[in-house]
Amino acid sequence: MRRCRTLLLPLAVGLVVLAVAGASGQSLPDISLDTFPPVSREAIGRALADARAHPDDGARVGQLAMILHAWEQFDTAAAVYARARALDPRFEWFHLGGLVATRLGKHEEAARLLTQAVRLSPESIPARLALADALFESGNVDGAAQEYEPLREGPGAPHAHYGVGRSLAARGKNDAALREFEQAVQLFPEFAAAWYAEGMVLRNLGRINEAKQALSLAQQYGAAWPAVDDPALGHVRALRDDAEAHLQRGLARQRQDDVAGAIVEYEAAVATNPQLAAAHVNLIGLYCRQQDWARVDAHYWAVLQVATTPAEAHFNFGICLAAQGKTAEATDAFRKALEVSPEYAGAWSSLGQIAELGGRIEEAEADYRKAAERAPSDPMIRFNIARMLIARKQYTEAIAEIEPVLTRDHPEQARFLFGLATAHVLSGDVAGGRRYAVEARDLAKARGQSDLAAAIDRELERLPQ
Repeated sequence: MRRCRTLLLPLAVGLVVLAVAGASGQSLPDISLDTFPPVSREAIGRALADARAHPDDGARVGQLAMILHAWEQFDTAAAVYARARALDPRFEWFHLGGLVATRLGKHEEAARLLTQAVRLSPESIPARLALADALFESGNVDGAAQEYEPLREGPGAPHAHYGVGRSLAARGKNDAALREFEQAVQLFPEFAAAWYAEGMVLRNLGRINEAKQALSLAQQYGAAWPAVDDPALGHVRALRDDAEAHLQRGLARQRQDDVAGAIVEYEAAVATNPQLAAAHVNLIGLYCRQQDWARVDAHYWAVLQVATTPAEAHFNFGICLAAQGKTAEATDAFRKALEVSPEYAGAWSSLGQIAELGGRIEEAEADYRKAAERAPSDPMIRFNIARMLIARKQYTEAIAEIEPVLTRDHPEQARFLFGLATAHVLSGDVAGGRRYAVEARDLAKARGQSDLAAAIDRELERLPQ
């Protein structure tokens, strides 16, 4: 026995050496630059030459994988990430390889890679969310729910609530799923996928009108998704310097409310491609926030040179004109937006605001109603209609407009309650109005809306006991 152990030891060592040699001996996949889009060949070619010159350097091979990933060459990127992991099993190569596998629809492989990424870096919220998504898509609903649930607080909360909701809906627990989707859209109101999922659950519950409203919002918001900062993926995206890449980075920064950073990226986009209308459109809105009117004008006129001017360009310009008190010019801009897109609810609502400021209450109500027809579940539009009805002393109708708005929580919920209180008081129901006013005041205080709470208190003092 003693002799056998002596003989086995060199064999075991030899196996380890062979395993390491095998990993080191793996070569890069065959990569032909001619198969890539011309705009990407120079960048990929440099990284490829560097990786071929240092085939056992995990960092250089990983850099090539990231370049391929950045240029959406996903199949080749997946193979090169695998080589990088064999050489240097670091978090980035597992995480990014998992994201590429997801893009390729290989969800089980993605789950395997992202599981390892999370083991290496358990504090990475993007990796944990991506793992949960991969588990769900691969059919492991219970495993996905376990990953989502701890993330319902913090930067990944909207995504995590959405994920928990999907997991509950997959098990047929529609009421519980609905609560999760409602929380997701409260945290991120433009979350299109969550609105769609909510609409489907509402339909399953037989709440057809509410389902239609949720699905309408899903269509309105398109592909909007709550951004979570992902340094590894950000590094990949930064490797491209074409106009589209700058546009996408600008969108990501804008979602994070990084106005200055978004402006830098959008300006780089239009410097590379002056015909990129989307970048000009967003720059109009961002420079409007900074009250840089000269640059607003410059980007508006630049986008007018594009073959078809998007409705949003006219709309954003109208908002900027209205902010400067140029209501006639703003009205013209909003009407131009409607010529391009007659269903543009925001333009109708803005026309309503201009009419209201001008004291044209009936016209304002008509415009707000047109906006509501196009965005039936937008609570602010319904509230604006109610305010116009109050101004026209149609209190019962105003109450009927506000009450449905209160079925869903909203950042302006206290203001909605105060409007309901006003309608009740003016209709003669002082006791009911007082109850709603107190509820509105307490909610405003709880949410730190001190000016609103003070205004409500002043109105409460004026009410007869």
